[in-house]
Amino acid sequence: MTKLDSAMERFSSAVDRLEATINRQVVRLQAAKSLQAEADTLKEDRAALAEELDQMRSEARRLNELNERASETLADAIEGIREVLADA
Repeated sequence: MTKLDSAMERFSSAVDRLEATINRQVVRLQAAKSLQAEADTLKEDRAALAEELDQMRSEARRLNELNERASETLADAIEGIREVLADA
């Protein structure tokens, strides 16, 4: 084998290794882009869920306030009925 053949073989081997490295990097980049897209989707989902949770908490507070008012009204009505029955 001549020096040129040996050099060509080393060059070819180096090019093959370079191509393999580039291919691995492309695969890693695609995986990273895919993970980033998933992370972005999860962030959007989290934001939507956080907003929905805030709305539900607000609705729960509103319902609790209505419940307290209804309980007070009912207690007042019961007290009024007791007073009427006591006077009768």
